[in-house]
Amino acid sequence: MDLSSFLHVFVPMFVIVDPFASLALFISLTSNMNKVQIKRTMEESVFYGFLILLFFAFAGIYVLEFFGISIQALEIAGGLLMLFVGIEMVREGDKPRVTKKGEEVVEEIGDVGVVPLATPMLAGPGAISLMIILMETYDWITVIISLMLVFGIVYLFFYFSSRIYKYLGKKGSRAFTRILGLLVAAFAIQYILNGFGGWIINVI
Repeated sequence: MDLSSFLHVFVPMFVIVDPFASLALFISLTSNMNKVQIKRTMEESVFYGFLILLFFAFAGIYVLEFFGISIQALEIAGGLLMLFVGIEMVREGDKPRVTKKGEEVVEEIGDVGVVPLATPMLAGPGAISLMIILMETYDWITVIISLMLVFGIVYLFFYFSSRIYKYLGKKGSRAFTRILGLLVAAFAIQYILNGFGGWIINVI
């Protein structure tokens, strides 16, 4: 594994997984959670995000061919899912709702570690597509090592997220969540447009 090949794999993977944007979404979705819930969400998002991309790295091209699914269809579906998340964040901040007070607090937090953090944020259509392309172009060892490093960085970002949230505060986090929701919706629209654009080119 030479340095040039590694950088050609690692850099685009790091950019498309985008730990910075994922960190912002992570802070927004976990701001009202306790430490146990934050830890669980962090572990779930990193684990499942990594697992999804690892799966598609080795089996992605066969899965898409078997089901007759195009990359463009994947982009549109992922874009629609992300759009719903973005709208919810703009409207309500996507905060967990406390249903019981006292020593045992039950919060309806859902599986935000899996959706939308693991997918489509970390392992979205773009990242899945990139993994399939990289595995067809470069040595698989280089691709997998790069993937492990990228998700190691994501884990560190999430681990220190509480310190970052302290500087934002509740009001800052709420405003930040709504702003981020708009950006997430914009990313979603771009995914959908890319999917339709690719589909039109293939049809023509």
